[in-house]
Amino acid sequence: MAMKTKQRAGASAPLTPGSARIKDALGEQQLRLATAIRSLEAAGVEDIHGGRVAARRLRSLLKTFRPLLDARRAGSYRADLRSFARSLGAVREADVRRELLIALARGNSAITPAQRRQLGVLLEDLRIAARENLRRHLAEPGWARLRGALERHRTVDALLVVRDAQMADVLALVARAWRRPVRLLRRHPEDTAELHELRLAFKHCRYALESVADLAPKATARLLRRLRAAQDRIGEHRDTLLADHWVRLNERTLGRTLSARLLADLARQEQVLRRQSAALAGRVLQAWQGWRDATRSLRKGASRDRR
Repeated sequence: MAMKTKQRAGASAPLTPGSARIKDALGEQQLRLATAIRSLEAAGVEDIHGGRVAARRLRSLLKTFRPLLDARRAGSYRADLRSFARSLGAVREADVRRELLIALARGNSAITPAQRRQLGVLLEDLRIAARENLRRHLAEPGWARLRGALERHRTVDALLVVRDAQMADVLALVARAWRRPVRLLRRHPEDTAELHELRLAFKHCRYALESVADLAPKATARLLRRLRAAQDRIGEHRDTLLADHWVRLNERTLGRTLSARLLADLARQEQVLRRQSAALAGRVLQAWQGWRDATRSLRKGASRDRR
């Protein structure tokens, strides 16, 4: 049976296909993260989204494949990746909020040109301020320490302690990541909290699936399409809720009339997106069942503690 023992990093035995797959997946995201960090520091916070996605993918992979990794190193790595992603959060949120609210204002004939200009100036000022705050953060000692920590974590051989994992073991770990979202999907979630929880679970599952996309490719492609569609729509729903919260906090600056019109549009959009999110999420379960059936034979032979 596979993985009877854990071979520590530096062992002379070569990596088996499963362990090599995990090493390659981690290495690919580490390269993307390093590229994003260089872009942030050289070009001035232009690749915010790419950096956050790379950090999230890495955190997710470290969680999915934790049984194959050094637990202490993986835990420390995930904490540093979380700090990195959070440091970019304000800029990304300002960009999304600006795009969403300006689009709403343009589509509402009751909002005057003067009100649109007022809204645009406020949102652009906040967008610029978020970027300036990040630039200051990049010059602080804390950023240098975080970057140094992320660089030290890049030694995959010190992280990957199971060198004899088979592809069946990798697939079993990917399948195990679905336990939480499947429980949620079977409750047919529709409220805001459940949809948000489902969106986070979908991200985790999608990142895991992408590392084995060449196995059972037809079923995997179908599941990934439905995952992305549901995740994107739930994300739009959450962005709408965050924009609603921002408008309420800034009602005095925006004025009651403009705030009321924006909030009315946001409320209508939220209801539509919530229904669409629930419907798209419901289609994921069937695709997951198809993927599970398609990979059943491939998962045979996995270690019992990987199932």
